[in-house]
Amino acid sequence: MGLFLTLLYILTAYLGPETLWGPLYEFHIEIIIATLALVASLPRIQESKLFAMPQTFALIGMVVAVFCSMVMTGWLGSILPAVLGFIPNAFTFFLVVVNFRTKRHLQLLALTLFVVSAFTIFRGYSALRAGDYTNPYLMPQGSEEGGFFYRLRGMAFINDPNDFAQVMVSLIPCMFFFWKKGNLPRNILFVLIPVGWLIFGMYLTHSRGGIVALLAVVVFAARRKIGTIPAGIIAAGLFALTSVLGWSGGRDVSMEAGAGRMEAWAEGIDLLKSHPLFGVGFGRFGEYFFITAHNTVVVCAAELGMFGLFWWVMFILPTIRDATASSRMEKVAPAEDDVFSYDRAIGVRRESAVPMTWQSLQPSAANGVNAAVMVEETNPPREQPAAPLHLAVDPLVDEQSSSPEEIQRLARLMLISIVGYFVAGWFLSRAYIMTLFIYGGMVQVIYGMAIDKNIAPARMRAFKVVQYSAIGSVGLILVVYLMLRFQHLTSH
Repeated sequence: MGLFLTLLYILTAYLGPETLWGPLYEFHIEIIIATLALVASLPRIQESKLFAMPQTFALIGMVVAVFCSMVMTGWLGSILPAVLGFIPNAFTFFLVVVNFRTKRHLQLLALTLFVVSAFTIFRGYSALRAGDYTNPYLMPQGSEEGGFFYRLRGMAFINDPNDFAQVMVSLIPCMFFFWKKGNLPRNILFVLIPVGWLIFGMYLTHSRGGIVALLAVVVFAARRKIGTIPAGIIAAGLFALTSVLGWSGGRDVSMEAGAGRMEAWAEGIDLLKSHPLFGVGFGRFGEYFFITAHNTVVVCAAELGMFGLFWWVMFILPTIRDATASSRMEKVAPAEDDVFSYDRAIGVRRESAVPMTWQSLQPSAANGVNAAVMVEETNPPREQPAAPLHLAVDPLVDEQSSSPEEIQRLARLMLISIVGYFVAGWFLSRAYIMTLFIYGGMVQVIYGMAIDKNIAPARMRAFKVVQYSAIGSVGLILVVYLMLRFQHLTSH
């Protein structure tokens, strides 16, 4: 039931309560669904080991950052709306981690996001064909010639064409969850046709950031098969093709064409300088500049300060690391049970009567592989179950779990998806969108599957997570600053 309610909650959030539920939206149906999903998920929370994940602490830290950013504005009445504006999006991470356990579950989630995208594309394209330019699924955009063209958009928080393009470009790799080697009819019906529909939808958004993100997805996906240089050549050819097709709506895709966005970046850096710790307040960037920041890092830093950016990076960095670790096929020894490095493969039987403790684990050079040196404790040894705990008590988990090769493939697809999401996000101001937290949860599901198969290393230690997050947050601001300096030098 928790899985079904989670999918329903996500479907409602993306389509919009009014679109899906009609007059019932007045009763805050999305809140009711979220509450029911939480209640249904409670029995599984302990099994999911949420507090073994640094992402959990990162999201808690982000809630605190949102609270502090609004407190520092001096307008206490804005605190509750800001926190309630953030929590529903972040909430999906916990729902996905708790309720999704298998490849089939991930396919259902990808299918839900595709249904949203396919429905939106159909509504927008139908409006274009009918000449219904006042349709809410279309947004007018001024052209460089002084006229107008119309861009496809969604509802709710994807009501901007660029945001909708970001969802679609990151969803394309997830459609390959349905790929089955040697089954051409299935692959055409469930993979290639949906991917073609998503690319068509991206074209209708006329998103320049979507073009760049799609090319990045092509390069990242193809380089493993054909090499980086051939993949780059293909991407260059596709870029030329998008220019011929008028993908960007006649607008240039260049740094000069994005000068207005660079001005927004500069304003964001100035706001960070004046409010370095807690920022100017969650969702308040638009009060300081006439357009949004058009950069995920800039908007997060400007609104939540370096304190908030640290927690945001702390969510992103372990997610990328876990996806990367799951995509590499290697046998690993059971690792320490640190608060950030819980090993879900607790069912491995121990032949020794001496238990392992996280304080006593050291690498052993006796046989050239990773091993644990077990130090005797005063407490008597405890019996360990012969199978992973959640497999023993969860009847929803498939009896035939995914093979290590398939888990590795799913992890690679999620890495490609994340690349598309963040490349598009470099040109957008959606640091807290639900899609990010859904993908973070999906990565944890795959990582948990890899841990169960003993093919992925333990989680990063708490100290390393904190250290790398601090370095990463400063490094991202430095990258933005250097890009601004480069643009300033080349414009004179």
